Parts: sequence; structure tokens; C-alpha cells
Amino acid sequence: MIRGRTIAPVCALALLGVGWAALGVRAAPAVLSREGKALMSIRVAPDASEEVRRSAADLARLLGRLSGAAFAVSAEAAAGAPALVVGRAASFPDLAGGVAWAPKELTGREQYRLKADAAGVCLLGATDTAVDYAVWDFLYRLGYRRYFPGERWEIIPPARDLAIELDVVTRPDYFTRVIWYGYGLWDYNAAPYREWQRANRMPGSFRLSTGHAYDHFIRRNPQIFKEHPEYLGLWEGERKSSKLCISNPGLRQAVANWAVQEFRANPGMDSISMEPSDGGQWCQCAGCAALGSVSDRAVTLANAVAAAVREQVGERYVGIYAYSEHSPPPERVRVDPNVIVSAATAFIRQGFTFDRMLEGWGKAGGRYLGVREYYTLGGRDLPGRDRGGNVAYLRETLPRFHARGARFMSSESGDNWGPCGLGYYIASRLLWDVKEADRVEAHVEEFITNAFGSAADPMRRFYALINTGPRPLISDDLVGRMYRLLAEARAASKDPAVRGRLDELVLYTRYVEAFRDYNNAPAKTRQDAFEFLIRHSYRMRKTMMVHVKALYRDLPSRDRSVRVPADCAWNVPAPRNPWKSDEPFTETEIASMLKEGIARHGLLDFTPVSFSEDLVPGGGLSAPGGAVQAEGLPMRGRRTFYLWIEKAPAQVKLTVTAGMIAHYRDRGPAKLTLYPLNDEFGKPSAEAAVPPDGQAREVLLDTTFEGLHRLEVSDGNDMTRVNWPAGLRMVLDASLEARPTISQRWTLYFYVPPGVREIGGYASAQGSVETPEGRAAFEFPKREGFFRIPVPEGQDGKLWRLRQIGGGVYLMTVPPFLARSAEEMLLPKELVKGK
Repeated sequence: MIRGRTIAPVCALALLGVGWAALGVRAAPAVLSREGKALMSIRVAPDASEEVRRSAADLARLLGRLSGAAFAVSAEAAAGAPALVVGRAASFPDLAGGVAWAPKELTGREQYRLKADAAGVCLLGATDTAVDYAVWDFLYRLGYRRYFPGERWEIIPPARDLAIELDVVTRPDYFTRVIWYGYGLWDYNAAPYREWQRANRMPGSFRLSTGHAYDHFIRRNPQIFKEHPEYLGLWEGERKSSKLCISNPGLRQAVANWAVQEFRANPGMDSISMEPSDGGQWCQCAGCAALGSVSDRAVTLANAVAAAVREQVGERYVGIYAYSEHSPPPERVRVDPNVIVSAATAFIRQGFTFDRMLEGWGKAGGRYLGVREYYTLGGRDLPGRDRGGNVAYLRETLPRFHARGARFMSSESGDNWGPCGLGYYIASRLLWDVKEADRVEAHVEEFITNAFGSAADPMRRFYALINTGPRPLISDDLVGRMYRLLAEARAASKDPAVRGRLDELVLYTRYVEAFRDYNNAPAKTRQDAFEFLIRHSYRMRKTMMVHVKALYRDLPSRDRSVRVPADCAWNVPAPRNPWKSDEPFTETEIASMLKEGIARHGLLDFTPVSFSEDLVPGGGLSAPGGAVQAEGLPMRGRRTFYLWIEKAPAQVKLTVTAGMIAHYRDRGPAKLTLYPLNDEFGKPSAEAAVPPDGQAREVLLDTTFEGLHRLEVSDGNDMTRVNWPAGLRMVLDASLEARPTISQRWTLYFYVPPGVREIGGYASAQGSVETPEGRAAFEFPKREGFFRIPVPEGQDGKLWRLRQIGGGVYLMTVPPFLARSAEEMLLPKELVKGK
């Protein structure tokens, strides 16, 4: 990549009191406009495509907004005047010299050149897409920004005279850069989303297909399977699996023939997917077993298709994921050069880390690797819950993935620009040039300054709260701080554009509050809270702060305690749907939301810190002396444990006593559900129901997964005791969200990470907190409320003890996981070195 100097608009330099001489630069800039008059016309080739003409028209329109001048677009060269040339390099060979253009090669499709000096400006690209990206990059260098979709988040600086001097040739580090919406686009967001993509040089000109393909092939070719039922995978003695019988040569030939036909029918198609159908049920026949691992089988079929397509069509590609059962690298089969494997960053099997999996696939052959990311995955658009809003994660992973060979990026995301918009924008910069990771702080600061002007200071703190700082706890304190910062920002700016952006974030904050209210609502008020959440979200949907389509469609299917009347379903249009309103929010409503939100949510005198639930064995810890909670933990209602399985298959042995309160035994059995967190489908590996009769019973829960598991225990509030063998790594979730209450005096350990200076939380309990040395550090008063405990020098990075506690203690500044002993402790992965 060749880097060039970018010269800011002339008026911006004048405002700063900086001239070219002061910068030590002898400049010969291209002067585009002066005093509201265009000094250049935009020139396209006579045979320019519609796409190039559209790019030129957008350039003319936006240069006009940047300068106040009217720029004309013409296919005729103006005699004696410099021009701003826009087009393919092949259309202007006299201007395209000195650059190796390769428009037909995958790596050269998006290459473009920006050159501007006193002789004129040329924005040349290898392809129409490259030309479009050249135009948007040129506008970016003149100060134009589109941070989020929609005109409200478009930045047009106040510069009037435009001048720039540069010579840049560039192409992207990632060949595809796709941030796509799970659950898809809706009527209001499709056009703004696509305009945001263009303005930020996405998604790329190459289309890598990686969707589930086996079942698609079956649906498209019923006659083949009618004549050859043996092509279906063998499962439990029947030919019924969509995983296909890949060992059958006829099946491989049929799939290859179909792929060739698809390419011939669609000559512009870059790739075809051979990603297996979702789920399990791989063929159980002897022939498929002989092929090797599941990954060997998936690669075998992809290779067959790639070879046939190369021979009969030419240079095209086949896409698959490394995901779920076929996430481990193949053991016997080399990957064809034209098969592109995109490694999923979640749902990885057999104990592989992502980096080790990516490395293994890189060694297995193939020419290119990709990444299948999850920038949004179940976070419900709450602050800090998804990777897309984690600026530090993006800054660290995108260069690292690229350094390990990844050249394609496809990330499941959402129309959730409230929590993730800043992250999505940062990702767009890094996906083009991973070296931009060194400028992330500058990009964030520029966003704050450009988007919020005189309100930058409170908004800097707002985004530190939700995007650039530690993962926040979804709490009264968080919501209260968000409201207060937005109120401070509104008071600091009267700019209508800034106020409009702030109003959208007020509506987003009200959504966060409403979701928290719904999530914590008891059965009596849960339906009303759910209905308000949907009504508010839909009404604010055009802000694109929250992915309303995903929320509306998915949440009712996961919460059976709420219902959606038939006329209120997500796909019933507004005129007939009483839950849907297009009425704009008024200034009075926004102000009322802020005032009432501040009143409802007080602030803590400490800052809550959120830790991941990706737990691993602690290792190397010691605990203060004393009795271990050997008799188990009796609790009522719902509680969550995490446990670690070192080697699978395994059987978890528990001793469970249900119905410990005799007069509540008519409320049904206690239920235990074990979830392997490496199962991409979120399905339990085992379930058990224990009769509520007060008798201790052995419960056996099987799993075929290694690593972290979640154990959910629930009862009818008749109290259930759960006990486990000494040495089983198992912890209780004691977060404020989980709020477990142990129904007897208890003693358990918790971890204080290095550097933590105070232990903060919420308690309704009696008992004491002891330091690692066994000394009393705090006595809980006989009332509920927040607490703070100073951590003395040298007492961090160790286990502390909650001793003889009666009631509930919920930790908010340290990992909220309680263990019976040091040996049984599990800690967030980010706190354990080498994990």
C-alpha cells in the first residue's frame, strides 16, 4: 500500500492559523472551489457505466454541500481547465500509468488511485466498485463522514474553499468486509444501510457465498433424490439426513454438476457455497466413516466441486465455514486452492481456540482464509453485551486475524447502532487497512468531536461507559449515568444536528431502561413490561439505534411467559397493529424521558464492572483456612451454576434434595438442565426432574462436551439443595442479575483481580467478609443496600471469603462467582494468563 499526504480544506488550515510554509511543505494543491464557485468540472468517460455515473453524481452533490458551489458532470473535456476525472483506469490510460492494474484478479478488483495537484484530480479504479470507493475515500479526505446510517449521522464540515494535494494507490486488506443484519433488513433501514456501506467502502466487490448449502441442494433437486435415495446421509438406519452421503461418488458428481450449472446460469457469480446444512446427523455409513473426520468429509465435497468448476467454468471459488462439528482442521484431506474456508469465532469444537483452529486450517492448504464473526449475538442491544460495541476487541482482533492469514470477513450483526455503531464504524476503517488499529483512539475522538461539537465532553464519557471502557453492568447506576450524561450534553449544545443525535440516544437509553424493567419484571407485570418494550422499540425504529425486527421476532419465542396477540405480530402492518406507531417523539417527550429517567435511577458511589461468563479453571490459587461448604447449597427459585468438564464423555454426579419446605411440595419437581456452552445450538446435554419429597437423590447428568457448562436449577420455591463431589470445579453465579439467595448460613470464596482497589456490591445479608489472610474486613449490617470494601495493598489477585453469610450477597466490582474451595474455583478467561 502506498500512503499519500492528505491536505485539509484550505479554510480549516486558515482557522488553525497554519500555512503551508509553517508545515514545511511546498504544496501545489488542486483547488476545487473558491468563494462558492467550482473551479473544476467532473469528467467521466463517454462510455462510462451507470455505476460510474452514479458515483460521479454523488461526488458532485456532496462537493456542492462541502463548498457551496455547483459542480457539473460531463463526458466532455473542458479546454484549458483542470478537471476532476472519475472512472475506470482502462477508460483513461493516459492518467493510469505507473500503476499495475489487475481488475480481473481477486486481489486487484478494488484497487484505486487518488491523485490531486495543480494539474487536476483523478479518481481512478480498477472496476466500477473501485471507482465508487475512490469517490467516497476522496470525500472522506475532504472531511465528509457518515458514521451511522441515515442523514442525521452524516457530517458535512463547514469548509467553503476546497483544496487538496495527494497521490495514493490503495486496496483493502480484507477482500470482503460484510457486517450484515441477522434477521435481515426491514422497510425503513435497507436504503440507509446500503448508503452507509458505500460511504465506508463496504462490502467489497467479491461475493463469498457460505450459507448452508446441503439442504438447499436437496430442495432444488428433488428428482435426483427420488432416483437416488442413497445420496442422503444414513442416520439411525435410514437414508434421511441432509448431511448427504459424501463417500458416494455419484452424489459428489451430482453436486458438482449442479454447481457448474449454477455458475453457467449466473456468469457474474464469484463463488458458491458448499457449507453443510446446520445441525448434526452426519452420515453413519462405513464409507463416510472411512473418509475421516467430519471436517475431512466437508472438505472432500467442497474439493470435488472446486475441481469441476475450475475445469468446466474457470477461476471461481467454493465457500465453507469451519464451524461446529466441522470446525477442527481436516486430518487427511488437503484443501483445494479454490476453496475458501471461513473460521467461525464461536461454536468451536474439540477444545480448539480460535487462533489454533485458524492456524490449523491455514496449514491444511487452500489459498485464502476468512473469518465468520458474531458482532451481535444475543446481547439484546444492551451496552457492552456484543463484540460489535467493544472497540478494544475490534482493535485487537482484526489485525491479528489478518496476520494469521484471514482475508475475508463476514460478521453477523444488527441494526443496533446505539450500542454498536461506533464499533461498526471503527471496524470499517480497520477492515480496509489493519494499520488503522494504531489510530483507533484518534478515530473515536474525531467521532465524538464531529458528532457532538460543544457537547463532546459528556459524550466522551457516555461512549466510554458503553463502548470504550470496561464492560458495564446493566444496572440502575448505568441507566442513571446514561441519562445524566445525555442531559448534560443537551444542555451544552443548541446545534439542531447535535440535538437530533442526542435525542436518538435518549430514546436508546429509554430502551435500555425498558428492557431492564421487562427482564426483571415479576409474572404479574411481565406482560405489560414486554408490551411497553415492543411499543417503544417499534416507535423509535427509524433511529436504527435498536434492531427492532430481531427483538420483535425473536424475544416472544424465547420467553413463553409473554404473548403476542395475532393482530400485534411483528409482520402485521401498522394500520392494523395496535402495538405499532409511527408518531414521532416530541421535544416535550424527550425532555420528560430525561427528567423522569434521572429521577428513577440513582447513582452508586462506586463503578460496577462486568466480567465475561467465559470461565476457565483458576489454577495456582490458595484460600483462607476454614470449613468448606460440604453439605451443599439449599436455595429457592432459579439459580445458575457453572462447571468445568476436563474430559468428555463425562457424567456429572450430584446429590439433590427437592421439596425441603413440606407445605410447598405441590408445586412440582425441581428441574436441572445442563448446557454445554460449546454447543452452538444452545441445547442441553441432559435434564433431570427430582421429586419434591425432601429425600436426597443421586442425579446423573451426561455430556459429550468438554469445557464449560452451565447448570440451571429451578423449583417451585419449595427449596432445593444441590451438592457435588469435592474437587468438581463448580461455581455459583452471584451476580446482581442472578440474585441467588442461599437458604442457610454459608461460607464461600470469591476472587479479587489484580489492581482492584475496592469490592463493591449489593447485599441483603448478615455475616462477614474476610481477607486472604483470614482477617475480618467487613461486617454486613442488618439491612439491604450497596456496600464498599477497600482492598489493602497486596490483597488483590487472591481469594477472599464470605463467611457465615445469612442472605444474599451480589458482587459488582469483582467476578461474581462463588466457590467452595480454591481447587473448585472458575474465573473469567480474561483474568487467567495463558488461556
